[in-house]
Order: sequence, then C-alpha cells, then structure tokens
Amino acid sequence: MTVPLVLLALLVGATMSVYLPMIARMAALLGSAPLANVPFYALGLVTSIVIAVATGSRAAEFRMLSTLPPWLLLAGVMSAGMIMGSSFLVPRIGIGAFFVLMVSGQVLAGLVFGQLGLFGVPASVLSIGKVGGALMVIGGVWLITFF
Repeated sequence: MTVPLVLLALLVGATMSVYLPMIARMAALLGSAPLANVPFYALGLVTSIVIAVATGSRAAEFRMLSTLPPWLLLAGVMSAGMIMGSSFLVPRIGIGAFFVLMVSGQVLAGLVFGQLGLFGVPASVLSIGKVGGALMVIGGVWLITFF
C-alpha cells in the first residue's frame, strides 16, 4: 500500500464525514429520509455520468451495464439504506458515535468477507493480529460511545 492510496482513503473517509450529516440535515429539513435521497442520487447519477464520459469513450462500458448480474444492483439498495440509516441515526446518537459504530461494522464485515473471499475480494486469512485489531476498534467504539 502506498502513501498516496492511504491519503486518498483518508480523504474518502473525511468526505463521508461531511456528506452523511449533510444528508441527515436534508432529511430533517424535508421531514423524510427517503425524500432526502432523491436529490442525492440524482446529482450522484449526473456526476457519475459526467466523470465517466470525461475520462474517455465509454460507449462499450455503458452497453455493458445491462449485462451486470442483478444481485450486484443490490448495492444501490444498500446505499440507499445506508443513507437513510445515517439520516435517522446521526441526529439521535451523534456523529462521533455513528461514525465509530459504522467503521466497526465495516471492520467486522471486512474480516468475515476477507476470510471467506466473498464478493470478489482477495481471501485474507484471519490472524491473531487482525482479531486483536478488531477488538481494539470495538474497545475504541465503547470508549467513544459511552464516555
């Protein structure tokens, strides 16, 4: 793993820490988490198409969209659920607790997915160090959430 990739991952994480509360605020203003998803996904769709077209000829790739296995499209459903879940949870448990709990869920799921090689990720054997790291994350969650 290179330093630029680590920095990019940190930037993505920082971006999540901004856009999830923004959507939670939008949901509060609109009085509806599902409705708050509408402008989010509409702008996301337009932005994705613009970036895809701007980075090269994509006619063949756009045609391939219809060949995707239907189960992969569930990622969009999960994304909507994540956004609505954050819109519901952030005002109730706070941004700090929400993020550490979300990251903990990602760490634990990542350990399982890596161990089993699910969803096309490279298999990664569960080790004492990984379990210890996960336990430290959970300990950190407990400290941040309850103290």
